Amino acid sequence: MIITTENLIYKYGVGTPFEKTALDDVSLSIEDGDYVGIIGQTGSGKSTLISHFNAILKPTSGKVIVDGQDLWQDNKHKRIQTRFKVGLVFQYPEYQLFEDTVYNDIAFGPKNMGLSSEEIEKSVMRSIEFVGLDKKYLKKSPFELSGGQKRRVAIAGVMAMSPKVLILDEPAAGLDPKGRDEILARIREYHSETKSTVLLVSHSMEDIAKNAKSIIVMNRAKCIMHASVPEVFENAGMLEKIGLDIPQITRVFISLNEKGYKVSRNIYTVEDASREIMRCLREGGLYD
Repeated sequence: MIITTENLIYKYGVGTPFEKTALDDVSLSIEDGDYVGIIGQTGSGKSTLISHFNAILKPTSGKVIVDGQDLWQDNKHKRIQTRFKVGLVFQYPEYQLFEDTVYNDIAFGPKNMGLSSEEIEKSVMRSIEFVGLDKKYLKKSPFELSGGQKRRVAIAGVMAMSPKVLILDEPAAGLDPKGRDEILARIREYHSETKSTVLLVSHSMEDIAKNAKSIIVMNRAKCIMHASVPEVFENAGMLEKIGLDIPQITRVFISLNEKGYKVSRNIYTVEDASREIMRCLREGGLYD
């Protein structure tokens, strides 16, 4: 397992009238190389959870183990190394750009890792290829770019550190549909090529269904489910009860199935739907 939490509890404002439990006895394990979607209502604990994975937050109690290391039993130097190993892209990461050129912004992480100039350049060029950014932008100020391009620069800056785990908190937030699809496609390609672990926090069930292999469901500071995509979306009633939903295409096929059409209920993407319809047409007959 690349990440494990054991009875993880985190409380804000401990000892004050505003004390609040943000994570309540969360125990989970994430396999090396998995692509994990993290879903839950606002305030469910998603962002607090991922902030523990690279030691931004210290548990009130419990353990966070990354790549075999207990982050808060080992020394400070190891926690710093963990932050290179676990790359975290915050929501609206373009607001964190600060260097004078795109190249320097992307190179910031590799420089702090102590890489040579040649290694830094190789990391920068590899990461801009991953995010689909033309190298002509490297000498420009990041503040001259469009919103979508800034987002790519920010993500490239984390990818340039070649983390074993890449965590993205709503990476497609605020982008138009085309921009969203492009960013998520690039992340999917990155995962496929590097075989690294990817954690995607998203409110979009469609994005989770299209990209993730497994899903962590957070509700009221607890992890109430961690299972494969089909297993999670089969529990439509449970998701609705906590204010979430299943992909619209899934709901369509469940409805068709309930009305007597011989189609699978386990359809989560438009691509799945297309294949299922073609299967039905080849086999002949859509009715029971």
